[in-house]
Amino acid sequence: MNKGTFASVSFLSALLAVAAYGAGCGTDDPGFNPNANGDGGDQDADPFGNKDGAATVTVLDVKPKDPVIDYPTATTQPFQAFVSGNPTPIVANWTIDNGPLGSIDGTGLFKASGVIGGTGQVTATSGKASGSTSVSVILHLAENPGNVSAGDQAKLKAGGNADAGFAWMYPYDQTVFPRGLAAPVLQFAGTAPSAFYVHLTSKFMDYQGFFAGTSPARITLPPATWKSVTQSVQAKDPVTVEVTKIAGGLVTGPTKETWTIAPGSMRGTVYYWSNNLGRVLRLKPGAVAPDDFLAAAGVTGCSTCHAVSADGSTLVIGGDVATSTFDLKTNTTTLSGVGRPWAMPALTPDGKYLVENASPLPGPPGGMDGLWLTASNTRVANSGLDGFHLGMPAFAPDGTKLAYRDESGPTPGSLRVFDFDPKNAKASNDRELIKPGATASLSTIAFPTVSPDAKWVVYARGTTLDTRYGTDDLYISSATTAGIEARLAKVNGDGYPFPAGARDLSWNFEPTFAPVAAGGYFWVVFTSRRTYGNTLTDTKDLTKQLWVVAIDQNAQNSADASHPPFWLPGQAVDSLNMRGFWALDPCKQNGSSCETGDECCGGYCRSDGDGGLACVPPPSGCAQEFEKCTTAADCCDTGSLCINGHCAKPPPN
Repeated sequence: MNKGTFASVSFLSALLAVAAYGAGCGTDDPGFNPNANGDGGDQDADPFGNKDGAATVTVLDVKPKDPVIDYPTATTQPFQAFVSGNPTPIVANWTIDNGPLGSIDGTGLFKASGVIGGTGQVTATSGKASGSTSVSVILHLAENPGNVSAGDQAKLKAGGNADAGFAWMYPYDQTVFPRGLAAPVLQFAGTAPSAFYVHLTSKFMDYQGFFAGTSPARITLPPATWKSVTQSVQAKDPVTVEVTKIAGGLVTGPTKETWTIAPGSMRGTVYYWSNNLGRVLRLKPGAVAPDDFLAAAGVTGCSTCHAVSADGSTLVIGGDVATSTFDLKTNTTTLSGVGRPWAMPALTPDGKYLVENASPLPGPPGGMDGLWLTASNTRVANSGLDGFHLGMPAFAPDGTKLAYRDESGPTPGSLRVFDFDPKNAKASNDRELIKPGATASLSTIAFPTVSPDAKWVVYARGTTLDTRYGTDDLYISSATTAGIEARLAKVNGDGYPFPAGARDLSWNFEPTFAPVAAGGYFWVVFTSRRTYGNTLTDTKDLTKQLWVVAIDQNAQNSADASHPPFWLPGQAVDSLNMRGFWALDPCKQNGSSCETGDECCGGYCRSDGDGGLACVPPPSGCAQEFEKCTTAADCCDTGSLCINGHCAKPPPN
């Protein structure tokens, strides 16, 4: 394979073009089945010459087997289908299961899209017979948006070591990114350059880009480039990122990192408090800016100390505005006047019920025990929670667990959990999971959140409940077995060579799990006061932002299940952002447009017959990723898991 040939391409036009390719197509007449000699025959004839009930051929040989295309050195690959033992190819219908990779026409000619690299399955069918093989595309891309001269390009490729201070500031090495977000801004310490060279490589992709220098030293990859990279990199095949700079004619680099791209996009929306604005805003992963949706609905003033139901239907505000319960489906207020007692409560996944927070946070904590209806502020009888004042309570996204901090029980400050029956609104089996411990800097347990499969709790350990003054780090414990705890060392940055050094340690607060798994990982949004590259380098009081970390689905007892986190794109860097609640978007009725089944009230998103996707009634057959399931056996893909009622990819390792 020739990996030395590159082409400058218009990524945006290529991305638009791939949408027209679709998933490939076959002959105009799907019932046309020529015989093995290729001389035609009507659709009722046996295409393989079997007579009078003889055994039917069901497997075709597709050739060549598993070819690899170096794009753009090669752009097409012809395929042929054969009946085993017969050297004459037959006419067949052709499809490919990875439409963005390329298209295949009725003659079996595959054409690479030039947008992504990767592997697809090519299938030939004729009557009841079929056969498949893979086709792989290694995508070579090059661009020069910085108009770097040919001479400087050559110097950059050769490398050098002129600046000992040249080092990564952001992203972190070994970060796990999902698909569907804006590209991370690459940020560096050291002398400001006049030009950069970026080289990204993985099994199916090789990218070279030349960029103009900036001060501070930053690189922003074009959106189409980042989309090509994230769609080309496979879960078990991390991308290597090498950056070289030139300053004053002297070259430094490459400096190298390795990232993992999860094969899935984060789902739902993050609702968070913009501290300095005193507003609850929301940010959908992939959006370029947050949405002040409450202002658009006429709710103004200090809308803080909030909570959101996992299904995205209900927002509760414990701040100073009149609105207490807000219906996110209709964007209207449904209850007013409760105020501060409803600051930072727990909501059941459907938003129907609420448990007040009893922890002494800024502002008066809720004083009422028990379970309450969010639409009417009415106590629920016989809930099993009467007499319990729960600190920082949090329901699991599937509703089966209620974790909390013990405020007045047998071990004040410990992490405890109830089992919860969401159908009957009944809590039971209260038990201790983790004790506070004797280490003063870690003795305060705060802000628990439960994983989508209800097996794990992530929480902060630190010096105080008040995040304005104390330090915190994130931990994980079993939600089912007492005493099993692990420090999330990678997200905390233990031993990591932060450019800011110890300045960036122990500033991690308020975690919240996303309600569904994506790309083989759980995802947690949290507040951090760490620096953000060379963009935010001020004191802890001026660097409060939302960060996201991938958590291994197959977490093991007493082991670190985290990865280095990334800054959540789209939030304003001049805003102090905190307390992110991650929720699905309010569900859509059948007939509404969708991308995946988690968007639909019925749980299924399929073709609308007109080139798009729509929410549909339960179809026959298996469920696709993010569609509704009861057990893993309901899911189409081998190895899939059923997590919080949605089919999920298995963990990558």
